[in-house]
Amino acid sequence: MFLALIDADVFTISRIVLFFVAVIFIFKAMQAIDFQKIFRKNSGDQIRFLFMVIAIILGYLFVDAIMNIFEHLNSLL
Repeated sequence: MFLALIDADVFTISRIVLFFVAVIFIFKAMQAIDFQKIFRKNSGDQIRFLFMVIAIILGYLFVDAIMNIFEHLNSLL
């Protein structure tokens, strides 16, 4: 059986692509949360901004965890 190590550039490109995909999915999933109770009336822009910031943070953490697992598995081979 032939095991080949994957180049670090592949992980970098995968990390970037997966980040944008994860942010989109997390943003869509977060739309199920009702923030109207926390914010004042007619504060849609603030809620949308908060959604984007949280989606970016969660997307980064999710992709970083997944890619670290793959990078460690690759280094074990």
